[in-house]
Order: sequence, then C-alpha cells, then structure tokens
Amino acid sequence: MYKKVAMEQPADGSIVRPEAAHAAADRATVERVLSGDMEQFAELLQRHQSAVYSHMLRMVRRPEDAMDLTQESFVKAFKYLAHYNPRWAFKTWLMTIATNTAINFIQKRRLQMVSLEEVAEPAAAPVRNHAKELEPALLAALARLPEKARAMFNLRYQEGLPLAEISAMLGESLANVKVTLHRARRFLRAELEEGL
Repeated sequence: MYKKVAMEQPADGSIVRPEAAHAAADRATVERVLSGDMEQFAELLQRHQSAVYSHMLRMVRRPEDAMDLTQESFVKAFKYLAHYNPRWAFKTWLMTIATNTAINFIQKRRLQMVSLEEVAEPAAAPVRNHAKELEPALLAALARLPEKARAMFNLRYQEGLPLAEISAMLGESLANVKVTLHRARRFLRAELEEGL
C-alpha cells in the first residue's frame, strides 16, 4: 500500500531522513554553482521544477502562467543564489521566491482585469453532479481566497510544509499563519457547503 523509503545510515549509526539527505545534496549543489560550476544549477532545476510548477498551478490555475512563473522563479533563484542562507533548506528558499512571484503576478493581474460581476448579470446556477464537481468547486473556492491565504493553504496542505517554515517563508508570525489557515479552512468549508 505505502512505498517504504530507504533510510540512509551514516557510519556513526544515526539515521538520516530522506528530506535531510535531499537538503544536504541541494546545499552541496548550490556550493558548486557558487564556486563557478554554473551548469550544476540545472540539477537544482530538475530536482525542484515539478514542485514549483505544481505550486504555481494551484496559485494561478492556468498552465501557461504557471510555467512562465516557474521559469521566472528559477531565474530569480539563480540571480540571487549568492544570498541563499544554507541554514534553510534550498526548497524552502525556492518556494518562498515562487510564492512571492505568484502573489505579485496575481495582484498585477487583478489590477488589470475588470471584474465580470461588474459587466455581466449572474447566470442561473446549473444543476450539479456533486461528486464530479467537488474538486473544481474546491479549486474555484481556493481562487477566491486572498493571495497570502491561498499561498499558506497550498504550502501547508499541498506541499506539506511545517507551519514554522511557512511563517519564515512568508515573513508572517506563526500565530498569524495559524489564524489565516483556520480562516481559510472555515471559508472553504462554507463555500463548498453553499455550493452543494
């Protein structure tokens, strides 16, 4: 049912978690890039591109925009790699860049778009098959969350990041992250119940 992950075991007998091994490999790769081996950055891109793209897709919901923003995030990461602090996992640092890139994009897009509610009459609600439309309804409800709340929700429940890491990534207090996630869950529950 579940795939067992092999644990690496150092010579001293302690166990290294796979996440720690990945983080250590990332740090070593970053050091090689900063030492002048620029081609090693492709290894970081390969290792994290899927996670960044998935996060972007959940944030902006359009594959074309998600791909563009993923590329933009990696360009920013490469440009500012010298500012990376190795006490954080590289993935955390990269996801911070990606989240901020997505939030900026959403805010710019919101400023440029005229709300459809201002232009069109609301259409009558169609009869739904609840089981088939639950996921699209959830995605639509997620899109109505404020950008930071959506980012926190995705980082916590899609990427599985700890609350403390999300707090550090977004520059928010741990208490604010907890409150925002609680409000987001409550909002989503209400939206989904109303839609059913």
